[in-house]
Amino acid sequence: MSVIFLGSISIALYACLFIYIWRCLNLGQTMHWLASALCGLAIISHGYLSYLLIDGGQGQNLSLFNVFVMTTWLAMCLVGWNLIKHQAHSLLLVSLPIAAISILEALVLPSAPPIPNSGDLVNLVHILSGIAAMSILLLAALQSTLVIYLDKGLRHHPASIHPWLGSLQSMERYLIQLLTTGFVLMSVSLFLVLLLPYDLTSNQVLHKVILTSVSWLVLAALMFGRFIKGWRGVFAAKWSLLAVFLLLLGYFGSKLVVEFLL
Repeated sequence: MSVIFLGSISIALYACLFIYIWRCLNLGQTMHWLASALCGLAIISHGYLSYLLIDGGQGQNLSLFNVFVMTTWLAMCLVGWNLIKHQAHSLLLVSLPIAAISILEALVLPSAPPIPNSGDLVNLVHILSGIAAMSILLLAALQSTLVIYLDKGLRHHPASIHPWLGSLQSMERYLIQLLTTGFVLMSVSLFLVLLLPYDLTSNQVLHKVILTSVSWLVLAALMFGRFIKGWRGVFAAKWSLLAVFLLLLGYFGSKLVVEFLL
């Protein structure tokens, strides 16, 4: 199946789902069960596209936009599960455009040459845990934005808050779950770096390790403050945004410089 065709199908499905959910929320209507089926179909299409982009050629191509497609696919899997379990439409609504944009970038923008992967198990686990951590923490950043928006709305214009956002307490609880899971996966990925023969004198590797380590420290402080001092709400959301920004800058920023600027 053509990558262009599959990517176009995935974008079209995400776009239709976004329009339908937006319409239901504005009209106060309940989503039909077919919307969940459409979301599942879009995620399957997105996942197969990610496979073709990364493993469809000679070796594995872990270039910038291909990894971004895989990251958003994992994020959409989590969003889809959350939709089924908790009927959380808010996170789905803000995730759909990002997933569609990631696919569009991979289809339109030029791809870097394949980046060989040694196939070593430790390296593979390091890559997968890192991508999974980015996916979950990307969702945490989106959830943090919703928490900040909801808190501000409840303080100043409570009547304007749409009920589809849910309660602030439930949104904060889900944010902490995302941050905790992402922190554990990031810890695994960082630990495995010590077992891999990376050249830390390389500017790209050093830049990535430093920013990722700072991001990990911010999350570690946030986790400590959460369980010891009860940090929550907007305070936790703002610090989580900083941690995710540093993580994305460390990974995608270094790949952007190497693949497109050097």
